[in-house]
Amino acid sequence: MSYVEENNLETLAKELIKISDLAANEIIKIYNSNYQVDIKHDNSPVTLADKVSENIILEGISKLEPKIDVISEEKYFEEENKVNSDYFFLIDPLDGTREFIKKNDEFTINIALVKNNKPLMGIINVPALNTTYYSYNTTSAYKIDKQKFIKQIFTRKLKPEVMLYSRSNLSKRMHDILQKLSINSVIHCGSALKFCLLSEGKADFYIRHDPCYEWDTAAGQAILAAAGGSFYDINFLNFEYNKPNFYNKSGFIALANDDQKDHLHKALY
Repeated sequence: MSYVEENNLETLAKELIKISDLAANEIIKIYNSNYQVDIKHDNSPVTLADKVSENIILEGISKLEPKIDVISEEKYFEEENKVNSDYFFLIDPLDGTREFIKKNDEFTINIALVKNNKPLMGIINVPALNTTYYSYNTTSAYKIDKQKFIKQIFTRKLKPEVMLYSRSNLSKRMHDILQKLSINSVIHCGSALKFCLLSEGKADFYIRHDPCYEWDTAAGQAILAAAGGSFYDINFLNFEYNKPNFYNKSGFIALANDDQKDHLHKALY
């Protein structure tokens, strides 16, 4: 039985959350041990946790939905698979490997189901916080806390006051944007955890000018949109998936409230 073919996406999401929990448990075991850090061809770090998590997730998905294509970060760079169907999974088995290495707890597991090149479902597991964010439709997003209590989450509907940014220093361009918007509050955070904070109403927008891969954003976009937010490429156009090499060259803009769009557009351009 295919959950996708039966249109039973809620059950599929719950099964994927179970798989992400299995991966999270193994990630934490490695997190608390002495592990080796290797460097990939693109000079980014990779650890045993990335690989173990990916193997668990791929095995789990192969049992749930064996006919649906899966694009996962580590395997993709080894095999460069392509998508041959309307649906496909986009996986980042450990988003924020640098944060994992720094031991600041800000790393995630990202699982997304994409339909016709748009994210349909998103699961972001935050192993160190024992917390999961997810959505399985376009109108409802949820958070599972460490007590396993599930609550629906919503984005803020205020004027822009709080910006999310990576752990790196603000660029001059970002400083200029903040000045134009008269914003003094910046939350620095690693990985797709930024999408989670935006989705649960703790910030107003997140702008990235640097390139990224689609597995970095797909789950976060699905959750953010379901919580009431919106997501664009850096030019405020629709962000498409299944691009060549699953690579986004020019960054993106994530908003808690789409009414901010014109206001931010003036500050950016």
